[in-house]
Amino acid sequence: MELGVKVNAAPVGNAESRDTFPFPENSLPQRIDYGPCLYLGPAGQRCNRRAAEGGFCPQHTPGAKSEMAPGKSGTRRAIAIMAALAALLPWLTDLIRELIRLLK
Repeated sequence: MELGVKVNAAPVGNAESRDTFPFPENSLPQRIDYGPCLYLGPAGQRCNRRAAEGGFCPQHTPGAKSEMAPGKSGTRRAIAIMAALAALLPWLTDLIRELIRLLK
């Protein structure tokens, strides 16, 4: 008994069995499935999109632009500026008070 294993190969046999292969060459799917996206988020969560040729989805492909909403980055920037001003406010008031005292 001969044991031969070929992964993803056409069935071995005579010419008639090759003609009855379940998928004719022109009906094979043209899109290749690369599996899930390989991106891991900051907390280790996986991306739920399908991967493209490089192993990552179009959003997480290295060099791709972020899909963050335009208003979202402006809101984050405003919150960061307000937090910095709140942290520096005591120092700024002391600085302004000293400048006024020196100018008198």
